[in-house]
Amino acid sequence: MTEILAVDIGYGFTKAVMPKTKTIIYSIVGPAEQIRFESDVVASNGHGITVKVDGRFFFVGEQAALQSASASQTLDVTRTGSTEQKALFYAVASELVRTTSKQVVVVSGLPVANFDERNKRALRKMFEGDHQVLWQGKRARRFQVTHVYTIPQGVGALFALVLDRRGRLADGDLAGGRVAIIDIGMLTTNFILADRLRYVETGSDSITSGMSEPLTKIAKQLNREYGLNWGQQLGRVDQAVRARSVKVYGEQVDIAGLIGPHIDSLASTILAKARMLWSDGSDLEAVVLTGGGSREIASYLRRVYPHTRMASGDPQFANVMGYLRAGLRRFG
Repeated sequence: MTEILAVDIGYGFTKAVMPKTKTIIYSIVGPAEQIRFESDVVASNGHGITVKVDGRFFFVGEQAALQSASASQTLDVTRTGSTEQKALFYAVASELVRTTSKQVVVVSGLPVANFDERNKRALRKMFEGDHQVLWQGKRARRFQVTHVYTIPQGVGALFALVLDRRGRLADGDLAGGRVAIIDIGMLTTNFILADRLRYVETGSDSITSGMSEPLTKIAKQLNREYGLNWGQQLGRVDQAVRARSVKVYGEQVDIAGLIGPHIDSLASTILAKARMLWSDGSDLEAVVLTGGGSREIASYLRRVYPHTRMASGDPQFANVMGYLRAGLRRFG
């Protein structure tokens, strides 16, 4: 039986969905270490992931951040198809792919700036073929990836809006109009123009500015003011920004006041690029905002583009959900 697996390997988080299930992990990978004691008091939360890639075991996600001495959250656009990416793919695939699955179609995406034949080939090489995923403590998953479909990041969010859960057209107005998409990720922000679902090269671009910029600055300020050394744990900083608070010496501290100025700077950069590409957006059906940073930037965008709309559901999953629906339409 052929399954559709949609995968979004981001610089902050890796997301994956299949028709009835989904998962998200930190995009952190590190060499596996020997753990001399593991308590059975706390039940597994699904994030203690150890996978084998090219003969070596790696901790992935929260397990890597907690246990690996040399874990890395690589903010590097050249790592397409790397061992780290393969470890992240194996981690999410082994959670979602059933032991009875024999053939899998993978749908994934690349940043607009990296959407070229070299990077698409690198993704195909990593995904295609026979895989045996060894995950410590669980049964091995064996599956064959028969097809790989790659689309620009950001377009997935549009597909999530215009296609239904079976991949059928659901929103004719958006599908038939001129739509801009802003996809705010951890390292990059993608700007995409689509005309009747056709990708428009001249109205699309990508910048290496994303949520990592304000999060890195906020991490430095948290270190200065509260002694929290989270510079290498941007996922943890991201959680603190969402909560608008941190715990210091066991007490909850409000940090809303120090967040605003750093978000302002990123919003200004994003708006400047959007204006350069689409002017005031008066000829657009809508501006679709997606990605993990979209909630922080939405209010700034609406001041310039009042027809801005958030991607449906959880913005972090909007792209990968669109990948799934595009895959169901193409291969289902």
